[in-house]
Amino acid sequence: MSEQNLTDEAKALLTQQHQATKAEQRLGDVQTHLSQLEEAQDAQSEVLDQLFEDMMRLMSGQASQAGATQLTPLAVPTFENLEPIQVSDVSWDIYLDNLDTYATRHDVTGLDDPFTHLLTARQRHDLATTFKEDFLLKEAECDRYDYMIASFSGLVAGLIDSFFVGSPADSKLQSWSDEKVDNLVIKFANLVWKQDKKNGARLRKQPDSIASAIGFLERRFKVNYDARYARDLKMGEATLNMRPSDHHLKSLAHAPDIIGLFFSILDQFTGKASFISDGRLLRLEPKEDGTQRLQGGNLLAKLFAGFANWFGHLLSDVSGSSGVRGHDNGRRGAGIPLPFFELFQFADFGQVSHNGKTLSFADFSTKVFESGYDARHGVAMAVPVVFNELVIRLLWGLKSLFYHKNSWLESIPAGNKPTLRKMLFVGHGALCLTDGMDAYIRSGNVPILFATRLNYVAWSRFAYASMQELKHVLGKDVYDWKAVDAHLDQEWKKLSGAY
Repeated sequence: MSEQNLTDEAKALLTQQHQATKAEQRLGDVQTHLSQLEEAQDAQSEVLDQLFEDMMRLMSGQASQAGATQLTPLAVPTFENLEPIQVSDVSWDIYLDNLDTYATRHDVTGLDDPFTHLLTARQRHDLATTFKEDFLLKEAECDRYDYMIASFSGLVAGLIDSFFVGSPADSKLQSWSDEKVDNLVIKFANLVWKQDKKNGARLRKQPDSIASAIGFLERRFKVNYDARYARDLKMGEATLNMRPSDHHLKSLAHAPDIIGLFFSILDQFTGKASFISDGRLLRLEPKEDGTQRLQGGNLLAKLFAGFANWFGHLLSDVSGSSGVRGHDNGRRGAGIPLPFFELFQFADFGQVSHNGKTLSFADFSTKVFESGYDARHGVAMAVPVVFNELVIRLLWGLKSLFYHKNSWLESIPAGNKPTLRKMLFVGHGALCLTDGMDAYIRSGNVPILFATRLNYVAWSRFAYASMQELKHVLGKDVYDWKAVDAHLDQEWKKLSGAY
């Protein structure tokens, strides 16, 4: 709904409010006059009784005890008709014109700012109080126990990261995370295979290994942007240094985030492929004339098909290629990058030493990715981060329930809880501090070792917590707009259910 439509509806409500006020005033006037008529009627009844008694005395030959009494005529008030506004059998524009005519004739005030005048001063005060109590990011009042809990949890999570996650070369969780990702790929391939089989497709045997699962998904979710070498593309005057070990990083459509989804659908619609080279975005055409076209009879169906191709192709690449994984040589193959890690390819500046060469940040991030720092390693890196998050939230809830004697509802570790927000900031900060110190000590001042030992997931979570805390520090009246949106959605559902 546009802002103009909201303004027009607010003017309509304000005019209707004026009509309701006039009707209430008229009802009050009518009630007042009815009371006056009842009082006059009672007085007239007393006069009639007195006249009747005088008449009876005169008929019996007695003299009247009272003087002459006269009846006063009852005054019947008249009221001006209330002006209606025609609603039925008229268009919305004509109705708005009728509103303007009514407002001009009756001097309806507040139409220049209808949203302010719709609420009374008391209602505005109550609304402001509700917003401050429920949605304002309040100042955190952490005691020493809160800081101790957060710091200790972050330290333990940092030790888990140091001794169990490490780098892709020496991670004790690497085989576990690779196995979990492989199992996910096999399960997804079997799900798609069964669905295609059910729809009558002629298929080979059901995928029962990671190599067969990857091979099936590669054939099932073909895309036009899956070039492994620059020679697979119509380069023209463009330059692109790309090989199989880094083509998932330099191809934007292979990113497992919103950027990758956008470029994947764009590439599928246009038949081109999007790459990053020397900090610049390249849009190139594959040499092979792709015969694949997005399925669907309308735009929405084609968008869904594009999303399905993007997601299915990502799962075919997350565990490496079928050619590499089909041989028992211990090679992991090139996976897909971590979410938003592809943005480092735009950083074509800086100087980082690597094996006697000086590289830009973009080229250095490519070397980091080729060292196994991919989405599979991201699963291992997420373990200490999830541990830290759960421990802090759990201990905060228990402390709120048993130490502060709050209710179960108030002790749920979610929502706008200032103390919990500060504890998560401190806890993830302690995790990143431990991770940074470990990476610096164990890297021996070798940049590639330092980079691969940093926990990308932990630093991303800490960056988000820092932004939340910074919003509160920079401004006093900062609201939790996610909570506001959730509250409005809930109220809208109540109204929709009522009608």
